[in-house]
Amino acid sequence: MIVNISMNVDLSKRGAREGMTHADTAKRQEYRGPVHQNRAPVWVGPILSVSVICAGVAYPVTAAALRFTSASVVTTTRAVVGGLVMLPVLRLAGARLPRGARAWAWAGAISIGNVVLTLAGIAEGTRLAGAAVASVLLNSAPFFVALGARIWLSEHLTRRQVLGLVVGFGGIVLIVASQGGSSGSSVAAGIVVCMAGSLGWAAAGLAMRHLSTRTPGFDVYGASTAQFLCGGVLLIPYLIAARPTPTQWSSAELWASLAFLVVGAQVITYVGFYVALSHWTSARVFSWTFLVPAVAVAIEAVQGNLPGALTTAGLVVVILGVAFVTVE
Repeated sequence: MIVNISMNVDLSKRGAREGMTHADTAKRQEYRGPVHQNRAPVWVGPILSVSVICAGVAYPVTAAALRFTSASVVTTTRAVVGGLVMLPVLRLAGARLPRGARAWAWAGAISIGNVVLTLAGIAEGTRLAGAAVASVLLNSAPFFVALGARIWLSEHLTRRQVLGLVVGFGGIVLIVASQGGSSGSSVAAGIVVCMAGSLGWAAAGLAMRHLSTRTPGFDVYGASTAQFLCGGVLLIPYLIAARPTPTQWSSAELWASLAFLVVGAQVITYVGFYVALSHWTSARVFSWTFLVPAVAVAIEAVQGNLPGALTTAGLVVVILGVAFVTVE
């Protein structure tokens, strides 16, 4: 906030010296906005680092939780309890829930992508395809972001990024061809679920980038909380309809897993990611997500669930593709 205020004052003084009107100065500020956002505070990187670690750990923790409950319970708990946890955080941060039908409409629409599709993709994808494969496919979102940002946010694709799209797609083909090499129960179905979650995550990220850079006074904390709550409501039919596994509420491991998934994987990961999007371009932020599979695969390897050779090759190729597309 201090950096933003000082920049605005500096531009106003410069405008006065050059004989510019207040409107001219405002236009210059608006034009220079994207450049300034790339010169973000130094704490954006550390915040993203913590978010990436929490996101990577979420996959094996989800796998652990699924031993005691169903994917629908895990998914709905993350959304609803995550929203409730954020309410006192709003007061501490001086933020508030959105006001007005338009803001809540945006929250509801974005929640379909980043809560319903993404969280269901994580839980169901981990159950069906295993944590390692799910983590890579769900974090292939930068491919879709690169295309979406080019179309809707005027972010151009370089030749290296186009090459990355081709390489990343080749990695996904390898993963699909190696269905027998994972720890999940039905990899083919898991791939479909994960890709739907990836598309949802990409669309939500683009929408948040749009709002945070084009809506004056946009409240990331309030918007994220509203999305959690809206998504939780939308997930209730899923919770009612899909509960094949009885929940063992007496399990301490289940409670510990859910606590991390709510606080670490939901609140810290989402808020940290969206705060970064308000300072960095979408491509730059999404480039960090290629580190998430590495965290998840490392944990799976320690647990003895390393995918087979062809699947491992696919994981590496996808990660390289994401790096080509998104690393600046």
